[in-house]
Amino acid sequence: MDIRCARCGTTAVPAGHEDARAFYQCEKCNRVWMLHLTAAVATRDRAPSTRVLVVDDADSLVALIEMWLEDDGYDVVTATSGRQALEALRSQDFDILLVDLILPPPDGLTVAREARMRPRGPEIIIMTGMSDPLRLHDAANSGIFTLLQKPLTQDMVLDAVSRARRHRWSKAPRVSVS
Repeated sequence: MDIRCARCGTTAVPAGHEDARAFYQCEKCNRVWMLHLTAAVATRDRAPSTRVLVVDDADSLVALIEMWLEDDGYDVVTATSGRQALEALRSQDFDILLVDLILPPPDGLTVAREARMRPRGPEIIIMTGMSDPLRLHDAANSGIFTLLQKPLTQDMVLDAVSRARRHRWSKAPRVSVS
């Protein structure tokens, strides 16, 4: 079986196993990740992965969230400014937008508003370290799914993205087959 690194695409090598888990390591970037052995079985009827756009001006936080989400099976695209985020939104479709409120122009609220204007726009999760009630009120009224207060934890991010994904799928148009 050909296991590849989600970050760089290099073929991974086995790095050990324990219980029903296998560990793999990328020879290029040295990233190590765990895979449940039942998840390693390829299936043809696999649902398409959820596409997430992660936007924050802190490169290290973007890389950390990207790793958390990729390890959980999400297809992740990143941006570090409002301009980059808008370019990504205009060229690709996303299921979830995880965006910081304060960004190099335009800010996270502007990015969120543009995302909401797209047909079948993404579920929006705003991240912020601010506590300004007026600014948070503006964010809450911009059609977001949820607001995450920094500092972020892996559980906090994965829980919010998982809930946003379930919410999005619950709104998906049903296709009837006759």
